[in-house]
Amino acid sequence: MKSKTLKRKKKPKRLFKIVDKVLKQVFGETATLFIYKYLEEKHSLNREDIPNQPEIFAEGLEKYLSESGASLVLGMILGESSELKLKKAEGVGFFEHLKELKKVSYE
Repeated sequence: MKSKTLKRKKKPKRLFKIVDKVLKQVFGETATLFIYKYLEEKHSLNREDIPNQPEIFAEGLEKYLSESGASLVLGMILGESSELKLKKAEGVGFFEHLKELKKVSYE
């Protein structure tokens, strides 16, 4: 039972690292910190909670970047998330991808 609990904790941490890596690749270190600050102040979402609340992350990102900008970032996150066995599906909306991302991060 203990190993399963540890495994559950590792995937959200890996997911956060992927999100952080993509944001830094796209925006750089300073702008990524501004995004985290915005999410915390306007949406009460700490960066460590992103894997647990991807819907709030998506909503905040859409408001900060626009829907198209947020979709681009999500696509990059999905591309980096292949190690979490998450695949981007055509015709699936932004929030559906995030629900799948949350589900996969806890399997």
